[in-house]
Amino acid sequence: MMNRPRSRWSAPLALVTGSALLLLAACSGQAGIDPAEVDVPTPLPEGINFEPDISTAEADDSCDPLASYDPGSITAEQAREQLDSDDHISIGISQSTNLMGYRDPVTNQLEGFDIEIAEAIITELLGADAQITWVPMTSREREDAVNNDRVDMVVRTMTMNCGRWENVEFSTEYYSAGQRLLVPKDAGIESAEELTADQTVCTGESSTSPSNIAAVTEAQPVTVPDFNDCLVLLQQGTVDAVSTDETILAGMAIQDPTIEVVGEPFSDEPYGIAFQKGNTDLARYVNGVLADMRSDGRWQDIYDKWLAPRLGDATPPAAKYQD
Repeated sequence: MMNRPRSRWSAPLALVTGSALLLLAACSGQAGIDPAEVDVPTPLPEGINFEPDISTAEADDSCDPLASYDPGSITAEQAREQLDSDDHISIGISQSTNLMGYRDPVTNQLEGFDIEIAEAIITELLGADAQITWVPMTSREREDAVNNDRVDMVVRTMTMNCGRWENVEFSTEYYSAGQRLLVPKDAGIESAEELTADQTVCTGESSTSPSNIAAVTEAQPVTVPDFNDCLVLLQQGTVDAVSTDETILAGMAIQDPTIEVVGEPFSDEPYGIAFQKGNTDLARYVNGVLADMRSDGRWQDIYDKWLAPRLGDATPPAAKYQD
């Protein structure tokens, strides 16, 4: 029989074992000493505001925010004259809002309700082979993006109201949303009205949400530049709830089975596609495409694919024109 070679770790292992026993014996003789406490600060998103200024002014009702421009006989050629290029278009979107506009982590493709609405419009306007530049942006960037020629249009869960009509042109309403509440399932909260003054609610800045929250509850709004940061703040316990449009909240709930959307909608959030101020021919043409999508079933197919499983049955909002 061959002699097994002696391991080069044999002697050191014996020494280590003996040292470990001496160390354990020493530690056992120091009973009553508490371990050191380390205070690790909770990471917070850049731009978070725990005491934002919330407007208490009456809502501007000087216009009908749902009334856009009648399509008339505007052609695709006329509409393309208000683009920066005849064969290229840039679209402002979200790439991190589940269900509406997000980048699929598996395929790396943009997906969602807003994305497919935009794609249908682009196909009619420029053809199936159109060159598209998708431009991710926050809520705060939307108006400047169209007016500074960064994008040709914005399709990003944008609520139409009279204040925004002063700065951009809008399409007709392409989705009727409402603001609700997102909370942990074990929180025992069933509506925004149940929140108290010592609780906090996260939402996106430069949106209609902070004022809506202040109108229905005494809870303290907390704002962040991008409402997607609210999900992390809720999960780490920094805030008690999240409140924004139900479309956005439904997308957050998909990502975490311990949270849920609760309560009835407490605001009206009509979504419109935004264009540079003065680009009314482009708005008219898009309104014509949206009208066709309502009547031929394309809008319904997109809704049923992305939102119906989470938000229930719905039909396309009717078009309303100001001329």
